[in-house]
Amino acid sequence: MSTSSITVRGYVEALPRKKDERQARVAIVQDEVEYRVLTKGAGADLADEVSAQVEASGTVEELDGINYMTVRSYRLLDEDGDWGGKA
Repeated sequence: MSTSSITVRGYVEALPRKKDERQARVAIVQDEVEYRVLTKGAGADLADEVSAQVEASGTVEELDGINYMTVRSYRLLDEDGDWGGKA
């Protein structure tokens, strides 16, 4: 299992209980790709941000076709133009 650094922009989605063996409670969805957020570091706070649009940075590892993300930092994106318009 190798990890790589990543920044994703997407919305926070709640995961059903018992769905994930690694205890992920939420995922960030970017372009239909799901990144399950591990409940450590800054990712623990994302459980309170369901449906919010965020930009999150951290590391991702793939295990059995599932992307798991350890979030090091994130910021909420407002709806007035800070979403998707800047490269």
